[in-house]
Amino acid sequence: MLRTQILKQLSTLASSSTASSTSSSVPTHHLITLIRSPIGLPTSSRKTLEALGLHRLRESALHPYGETTAGRILRVKELVHVANVTEAEGRILQKRRRSEGSGLETSGRVYGGGKGLVNGQI
Repeated sequence: MLRTQILKQLSTLASSSTASSTSSSVPTHHLITLIRSPIGLPTSSRKTLEALGLHRLRESALHPYGETTAGRILRVKELVHVANVTEAEGRILQKRRRSEGSGLETSGRVYGGGKGLVNGQI
């Protein structure tokens, strides 16, 4: 279902573009996603990931084509997944993660159980 929504967004972006869409349909950016943890690797690998803007697993970063970006990708190629996309596609795919705070709701109780304060016990 999410995939179909993304494909609809991409098709509307492509159809809403004018004559410049022919040049924008060519991939111009790398969408880099961290899929393996750098734990246990040298600090140079960790710093390369930080330079790419990747700090957490499944986090994505969008970078334009360039020699510097290509060199950084090659240094950590075993840890990342790279997709060649246009800038518009990359922005949409980069936002696919869950929103802040989704999946966890507080119950209002203090950690560790207990019933909390009852009226008149103060």
